[in-house]
Amino acid sequence: MKNKIPKEEFEFHHTLRVRYAESDPQGIVFNANYLVYFDVAITEYFRSFGLPYGESVSKYGIDFHVVHCSIDYKSPARFDEDIQIYVKGSYSGVKIFWDIAIFRGESFLCSGVLIYACVDANGGGLKKIDPQLAALLKLKVKD
Repeated sequence: MKNKIPKEEFEFHHTLRVRYAESDPQGIVFNANYLVYFDVAITEYFRSFGLPYGESVSKYGIDFHVVHCSIDYKSPARFDEDIQIYVKGSYSGVKIFWDIAIFRGESFLCSGVLIYACVDANGGGLKKIDPQLAALLKLKVKD
């Protein structure tokens, strides 16, 4: 996801304040922490649709493993700033594709992609996305 996706195209966003421990001595967010921000936003995405993240195992017998991630950095976030993490998802077969963008107000900071493989929580093998789960999470079928 190299290009900026307009905020209006996302289904969800979560705001958080950058904590001191997430930044380097110059007050700039350390690059690995953006993956933590992505994870926090996806967890809150699940919660916003009435499915706390961990309940996917008990309700649908499915777990998620990250199989790919990429981040394109444009501008740094800094200690004590409020940032908004935007999330939208799509799916195909056994994968969920998350497009993510982080903004500070109107300033575009970075974009990223996470791909989850869905795994049977009991047997460990790959498992197709349950259409009910996809509908609940408002995941679109990937083109």
